Amino acid sequence: MISRLAPTSVLLIFGAALRFAYLGSRSLWFDEALSLIGGTRPLALTRDFLLRCEVSPPLFSALMHAWLPFFADPRLGLRVFSALCGVAALFAFRGLSERLLPPRARLLALFLAAASSYWLHLAQDGRVYGLLSLIIVCEARVALELTERPTRRLWAAYAALGALGLYAHYYFGLILAAHASWLLRHFRSSPRERKALILAHAAVAAAFLPWLPSFLIQFGMHRGDLAVGDPLTPRHLCGLIGTLFFDVTYLGLLLPAWFTPALGAGLLAGCAAGAARLARRGGDADEQRALGFLLWHVVAFISLVGAAELLCGRPVTQARYFASIAPLLYLLLALVLSRPGRPAAVARLAVEALVLAGAVGYFVSGKIVDPRLDRLAASLQGSDRRLPLVYLETYYYLPMRYYYLPERPHFLVAEAAEGIDYRSLPPYDGVLGRERLSRLGPCVVLDEKRVLGGPARSIGTGAQVAALLERSALGAKK
Repeated sequence: MISRLAPTSVLLIFGAALRFAYLGSRSLWFDEALSLIGGTRPLALTRDFLLRCEVSPPLFSALMHAWLPFFADPRLGLRVFSALCGVAALFAFRGLSERLLPPRARLLALFLAAASSYWLHLAQDGRVYGLLSLIIVCEARVALELTERPTRRLWAAYAALGALGLYAHYYFGLILAAHASWLLRHFRSSPRERKALILAHAAVAAAFLPWLPSFLIQFGMHRGDLAVGDPLTPRHLCGLIGTLFFDVTYLGLLLPAWFTPALGAGLLAGCAAGAARLARRGGDADEQRALGFLLWHVVAFISLVGAAELLCGRPVTQARYFASIAPLLYLLLALVLSRPGRPAAVARLAVEALVLAGAVGYFVSGKIVDPRLDRLAASLQGSDRRLPLVYLETYYYLPMRYYYLPERPHFLVAEAAEGIDYRSLPPYDGVLGRERLSRLGPCVVLDEKRVLGGPARSIGTGAQVAALLERSALGAKK
C-alpha cells in the first residue's frame, strides 16, 4: 500500500507518525506545568495568572480551558493538541512549498519539515508553539498569495491570522512586521493595495487593543525575568539556527558547546553561498521570487530580534522563539541544495543524514534521559505522605505540585523563586521565606543541584534547611 503512494504522501504520513510517536514518554516539565495551571484555572482568573506567572498572550490558555476536560491525563491532552497542530502545520507547509518552490526542491523541503527534531519538539511540547507554527505557515502562505492576486478574502484572512498570531505569542509580531515590509515593497506602486495593507494591520491592531494594557503590565512585571538566553551575538545566532535543524533536547547537553553553533554557521554559509549563486545566475523568475521572499523574511526577522534586544536592554530570545522562521529556513535550504551538480548532491545527503540523526537523538533523549520527574515521583511515593516536600530549585516544583503528587504539600524556598510570583497560585502559598522555613517541622528536602552540599534527597527539618541555606551560595544571593 505504502509503495503505491506518492513520495509526498509518504513524507506526510511519516511526519504525522513522528509527531505522535512516544507522545507521553517525556516528563511533564516546568513550562508545561504552567500551561496546565493556566488551562485549568477558572477562565475569569486566566488574565491574572498570565500577568503574574507567564510572559505570553491568552489564546493558548483559553483554548486549553475547552480542550483539557476531554482528557483524563492533562499531560497527554496538552501534547495531543500540539501534535494535531503540528500535523496541520506540516500539511500547510506542503501547500506553501508547492506555491513557492520549483518542483525539484519541494520533496527535500517537505523532508526537512517532516523530520526536523526542532519541529518535532514543538509539535510534542504542551505549549503554544505547535499552534504558533501552524499560524505562521498559514500567514506566510496568505502573504505570498497576496502578491499574486490580492483579494478582499485574502486580506481578511491575513488580518485574522495576524490577530490570532499576536494572541498566541508576542514574537509573532516580528514576523508580521517582516510580512508588512515585504508587502509594502511589493505594492509600492499600487495605492489601492497599500491602503488594503494599512487597513489589514489596523484591524490586527484593533483586535489586539483589548489585551494591550495587559501586555504592558506583563512586560513591566517580568522585565527582570526576560534574560532567557545569551545575547544575540553571531555565535548565539549560529547556535539558534543549528537548533532549528538539530534539536536533540536533553541529549544535546552531551555534545560539545561548539557543536550546534558550528552546525548553524555551516548551514548559514551554505544558504548564503547557494543564494548568491542563484541570484547571480538569474534565469527562472519564480525561483528568484522564492529566493527573495525567503531571504527578506529571514533577514528582517533576525534584524527585528536584534532591535528587540536593544530595546529591552537584555537578552530576550531562545530557540523556541525562532519558530517564526523555521519553516522559511527549511524552504530556503531546500531551494539552494536542490540545484543540479555533485556538490549540491553531497550537501543534500549530508543535511538529510544530519536531520535524521537529530530525529533519532530527540526520541532517544525522550526515552532515556528526560523522564527523571516520573522516576522522582515514583521514588517519593514510598516516603511518609504527611511530610511536606521542600524544593531548592524551581524546575521540579510546579510539575510535582500540580501533576505528579498533587496530594502532597509542596514548598519552594523563596531564594529559588527567581522573581516569579508563585505565592498567588492555588490552593495555598507555597513559597517559604526564611522565617516560615525555620518554623517548618520534618520535611523531605529536594536539592537536585546540591545547593546545600548534601544529597539530592534527604529528610530534615525546616530549621536545618534554613541554617544550611544561610551558608550556601543561594542564600548569599539574598
